[in-house]
Amino acid sequence: MCAFLALDKRHVLVLWLRKFKSSKMARRLYPLNALRAFEAAARHLSFVKAADELHVTPAAISHQVKSLEAFLGVPLFRRLPRGLLLSDVGQLFLPELREGFRHLDRAVERLRDADRQSPLTISVAPAFASKWLVPRLERFGAAYPDVDLRISAGLAAIDFQRDTFDAAIRLGRGRYPGLDATKLFDEWVTPMCSPRLLEADAPLAMAGDLRHHALLHDQSLDFDPAAPTWRTWLKAAGADDVDPARGPHFSHPDHALQAAIDGAGVALGWRTLAAADLAAGRLIAPFDLALAMGLGFYLVCPEAHADRPKVTLFQQWLLEEVG
Repeated sequence: MCAFLALDKRHVLVLWLRKFKSSKMARRLYPLNALRAFEAAARHLSFVKAADELHVTPAAISHQVKSLEAFLGVPLFRRLPRGLLLSDVGQLFLPELREGFRHLDRAVERLRDADRQSPLTISVAPAFASKWLVPRLERFGAAYPDVDLRISAGLAAIDFQRDTFDAAIRLGRGRYPGLDATKLFDEWVTPMCSPRLLEADAPLAMAGDLRHHALLHDQSLDFDPAAPTWRTWLKAAGADDVDPARGPHFSHPDHALQAAIDGAGVALGWRTLAAADLAAGRLIAPFDLALAMGLGFYLVCPEAHADRPKVTLFQQWLLEEVG
C-alpha cells in the first residue's frame, strides 16, 4: 500500500511538471523570494517561525506562498485550523527545491572564492596615486599580503561594464549616477614652497610678498570654473598688487608641488596631497589662508561590486588611512 501511494505521488508530480513545462512557465523568471519563503515555511510548518528566520512578518510569508502557488498553479500547503501540512505536490517539491538552493549556494561560494583569488584592480587619479596612495602601499601589503593589488593611474572615464576595474578613485563632487561612491576626503588649496625660499633675499611674511616670487600654476582644474586659482586666492588674501597670471603652468598638481619642492617658486598646493611633504619639511605653508576646492576624492564602483569582500576590504583600509 505504501509503495502504491509513493508511486501515486510521483505520478502526480510528473503530471504537474508536464503541465508546468507545457505552459512555458519554466522559461519565466522564478520568484526567488517566494521560493525562500515556501522552503522556510515548509521546514518549520509555520509561517510565524519562517517569518522570524527571514526577518519579515508572517503576513509577508503567507503572501509570498500564495503568490508562489498562483505562479505554479497548484496548492503547496493544506491550511488547517491548528497549523500547516504540506500538500502531496508540496512534499515532492520541497526536497527538489532544497537541492536547487544547495546548488545555488555552492555556485555562489565558488564565485566568491574565484573573486577573492582574482586581482584587485583599481583605477586611480595620477596625483592621488603618486602623492597619497603609493607611499602607503607598503602598509597595505603588510596588512593584506594575500591581496594581489593592481593600480592603474589615469583620468579617463571608466566603463565598468567594458573595463576590468573593480573600483576607481576620482576627484569630484560625489555625483556618480549608478555607482556606489564613498568619500575619502575633501581638498583645500594654500600656497606652498620650499623652506629654502624663506632664506632668500625676498621674504614671505605676507601675501603681498608673493610679487617677488614665481607663481606655480596647476591647470588640472581648468575644467571647473568654480575651482580656486591664484587669482581667487590673492583676491581673498587682499594681495591686489600681485600679478596672478605670471609663472609656469603645469598639467598635474603633483608636478607643481615637485617644482615647489625644488625651489622653482610657490605653488597653490593641495593640502591633503601635500601632507607628507609638509610633515617631512620638504614644503612649508607660509600663510594660514586655505580655500576649499569644492571637490573631494571618492572611491567609486558599481553597486554590484560594493559588497565584494576585496573591494570592501580596500574601502575600509582607505578610510582607516584617511582617519
